[in-house]
Amino acid sequence: MAETQIILIRHGEAASSWSDHPDPGLSDEGQGQAALTGKSLGEEYANHQLLSSPKKRAMETMDYVSKGLKKDFLIDGRFIEIPAIGVPQDQKQKWLMGMMETPIADLPIEILKWRKDLIDWLDACREPVIVGTHFMVINVLVSYLLSHPRLLYFHPSYASKTEILMQDHKIKGLILGDEKKTNINL
Repeated sequence: MAETQIILIRHGEAASSWSDHPDPGLSDEGQGQAALTGKSLGEEYANHQLLSSPKKRAMETMDYVSKGLKKDFLIDGRFIEIPAIGVPQDQKQKWLMGMMETPIADLPIEILKWRKDLIDWLDACREPVIVGTHFMVINVLVSYLLSHPRLLYFHPSYASKTEILMQDHKIKGLILGDEKKTNINL
């Protein structure tokens, strides 16, 4: 069976934090980051399907990828950032830090469902794909593949590319995106 290449692109830097704005677009710096990532994708990605989270910062990042590859992307709600249902805006950062360190078995049901939907997508993926998404989505998929006990595995940089190679429903290769400890502007 052929390999399936999955590229997860974290959105560029957001114009404001997740705790300050429910759906910020990219900052000027984030636009530059996304533009560089879009330009870095060559002809070898021409057959990849393009998907994006419905959040503005991810879609703006995928606009650059889409222009670079001269093809459209589709919106897919599975790739949205971690659901913070009922968490007051001013408490989201603290809540998120707690979710990052909570053992998977102890996560709230809505987070477990979100995680399962992502894992089900990954397990069913058979075509090459590039996904514009978020810090925690990338972590969910990597932590699952590596049997890590928590959601947080690493700190992918803005507009970084994490590559997963799958064959016969098993991980064949993993190249983590550039890692940088930054303020998480989700």
